[in-house]
Amino acid sequence: MATVTKENGRSSIPVGGCWNRGHSFSAILLAVAVCATIVVSHGWQATSLVMGGVVVVVVGLMLLRIHWSLNVLSSHSEGLSESAAIAEEHYIDVLLRIVRSVEARDKYSIGHSERVGKLAGKMAEYMGFSDHEARQLGTAGQLHDIGMVAIPEHIIVGKAKMGVQGFRTIKTHSQIGYDVLMPLQSISGVLDVARYHHERMNGTGYPEGLRGEEIPLCARIVAVADAYDAMTHDRPQRLALSSFSAVEELCRCAPAGYDSDCVNALAECLNFPVLEEALAVTA
Repeated sequence: MATVTKENGRSSIPVGGCWNRGHSFSAILLAVAVCATIVVSHGWQATSLVMGGVVVVVVGLMLLRIHWSLNVLSSHSEGLSESAAIAEEHYIDVLLRIVRSVEARDKYSIGHSERVGKLAGKMAEYMGFSDHEARQLGTAGQLHDIGMVAIPEHIIVGKAKMGVQGFRTIKTHSQIGYDVLMPLQSISGVLDVARYHHERMNGTGYPEGLRGEEIPLCARIVAVADAYDAMTHDRPQRLALSSFSAVEELCRCAPAGYDSDCVNALAECLNFPVLEEALAVTA
C-alpha cells in the first residue's frame, strides 16, 4: 500500500487507509444530512431550525474531510514527483559516465562532450535563453553523442580511414542517442540536440537533411560548439587549429553549413582568446 511520509518525525500514513477512513466518516455525515433533510421535508417545524443547522454543519465537515483527503493525495503526489526527479538525476549521471567511457575508447575524443555542453550553455545564455533553458541545453550538449555507445569500437577509433559503410553506421548514433534520452523530462525541450546536431543549414547533413530553420535552434547551437571543439583539438588526420582559426573557418562555412547567429554567439563567448590571438597575428 502506498504511503505518505511526513518530515519532522511524523509517521508515514497509508494513503489507501486514509481514503477508506475518509469514506467511512463521510458516509456517516451523509446519513445524518439525509435524516435532517427528511425531517425538514416532512414539515416537522419544531426541529427544522435545529436540523437545518445540522445540515450546514455536516456539509461543512464533509468539505473539510474532502479538503484533508486532497491534501494527503497532493502530498503523496509531490513525494512521487520528488522521487522521480531524484531518479532522473541519477539516470543523467549514469549517462554522463557512459559518455566518458565511450570517449575513453578514442584518445582524441576524451572530454569532448563535456566541453561542448559547457560552451553550448554559454552560447545559449548569450542568445537570450533563460538560465534554466541554458542549463538544460548544457546538459543536452554533454549528452549529444550518447548514441556513440552503440557504435563498434573499431569504427570510432578508425574514423580517419572510415569507409562508406562505416560512415553509414556512425550516422545512426544521432537517432540512437535521441531514443536513449527520450525518458528524460528535465531536458525534454532540447532532446532534438541528440538527433539533429549533424544537420547542416544547406540540407547536406543527417539524419533527415533538414534546412535552415527547420533545424531546431538548440541543435544549431550544439552543431557550432561541436565543430569548434573538434577543430581546436588534435585529430588523427590533423593537428588542432587555434581558437581564432577555428572561428574564422566556422564563419567561412556560414551560412551554408552553420547558423551565422550561432557562430557570432560563439565568437562573442570566446571574445578574449579570439582577440588575443587576432592581435598576435596582426602584430
